[in-house]
Amino acid sequence: MKLILLLPIIMLSSCENKKESIVNRQQAIKEEMEQVRASYFKTTDSLESVKATDTSSAKHHEIAEKLVSAEKNKNVVLIPLQKEFDSLDVELKKY
Repeated sequence: MKLILLLPIIMLSSCENKKESIVNRQQAIKEEMEQVRASYFKTTDSLESVKATDTSSAKHHEIAEKLVSAEKNKNVVLIPLQKEFDSLDVELKKY
């Protein structure tokens, strides 16, 4: 009889732990995404400042290639993180 009374409490506790775990992972993903964005903007800002001071056509081409590469690298990291965040959001709505 006591076991039947404890079962809902155990199930509720389990759900809360899973919900808390999902929220914590989402927070970690947000922080990681912000770090990636900050790194990307720092890179692009430094490349743009070099581009502004250097008038060489070859250097401008090299900087353009680095900007494209930085954008691709940013997307390679952010897209899977965003997908994971979205899937966790869907999972969280179940609770």
